[in-house]
Amino acid sequence: MTVSIKGRHFLALEDFTPEEIRYLLDLALQLKEEKHAGKNQQEFIGKNLLMLFEMNSTRTRCAFETSGCDLGMGTTFLSNSHFGETETIKDSMRVFSSMYDTIGYRGAKHSTLLEMTKHSTIPIINGYTDHQHPTQMLADAMTLDEIWGREGYKGKTLCFIGRGGAVNSFSYGVICAMLGMNFTYITSYMDLEEAMDGLTQAQRDLFHQFVPEGEVSPNWNTKMDPKKRKIVEDLFAKYSPDCKFIETDNIDAIKGVDIITTENWGFFTDPVETWLPGIIRFRPYQVNRELMERTENPNCIALHMLPATHNMDHASGQRLLTAVDDKDLQEFLKKGMEVTDEVFEENAAHIFREAENRLHTIKAVIRAVQ
Repeated sequence: MTVSIKGRHFLALEDFTPEEIRYLLDLALQLKEEKHAGKNQQEFIGKNLLMLFEMNSTRTRCAFETSGCDLGMGTTFLSNSHFGETETIKDSMRVFSSMYDTIGYRGAKHSTLLEMTKHSTIPIINGYTDHQHPTQMLADAMTLDEIWGREGYKGKTLCFIGRGGAVNSFSYGVICAMLGMNFTYITSYMDLEEAMDGLTQAQRDLFHQFVPEGEVSPNWNTKMDPKKRKIVEDLFAKYSPDCKFIETDNIDAIKGVDIITTENWGFFTDPVETWLPGIIRFRPYQVNRELMERTENPNCIALHMLPATHNMDHASGQRLLTAVDDKDLQEFLKKGMEVTDEVFEENAAHIFREAENRLHTIKAVIRAVQ
């Protein structure tokens, strides 16, 4: 059976079948091979790609832009328009639909993306919303294809550990269910008050300069949202009934996993001083040498969607070290936050292949929906 997703929006992985996801992965592998061989891929000359980004980005923006250029499309990066502020989404979409052939959107609210689709006559691709990060999941799956061979990931176990947030733990759960992998989500259930007790008084005072006492960040709860958990459970039941889905705060659940992945413990849109309680909370969940050994799997690999705080050699890291008056905690951070520099560099070939594959998978989606 020929698979086609031409003309469709690419908003969330659960909107597709495993066969359609596999089609996109195979297309991405083909496009990567062609690019490395120097083949001209400019089949969409005369078409245009809009990148409507309401959030900062490195890899997603670069991947959309280079994909459009490789395919021969004109590209526009738009981050300071009237969209949704002084012009309705409906009116903006009527303009965009008349000028462009595909839109890549990155923004905080999935509801905005859904509203866009009501008034769009062209395909829209989700580059990240508070619902899911689907293009990142394609890049991770493609990376596993290349490491273990096509569909060599089937039956293996992927573990997402640390601060799962509202998006990434769910995203990994969905892709695992779609592709036939076990999924283990390990996170901390520590409350804010307990985390604050682990800070010095000076650090607590500094934190409260940015977060008033009594306030709890809406991102503090790392348990998977019940509605999202139901989606993941239903997908496992439908597509991968022999695979397991586990959510726990027990680090011992790391035993036997094949892939460990994580994300930063801070919120890159917030001041580093607001990261302090999260460091106390997630310190035991750092991806370090000891954690890798606790898998009892010598072939276990580590991935990271980036950006990674694997050292303090950047402006935010230096500011964070200045905010920490505890020498022991300073030394801990210098070795890395969510992942140590040691483990990161040992797995750098996988991690930066994963980053490059953002290009090839996004290019595959753009090509497929045209």
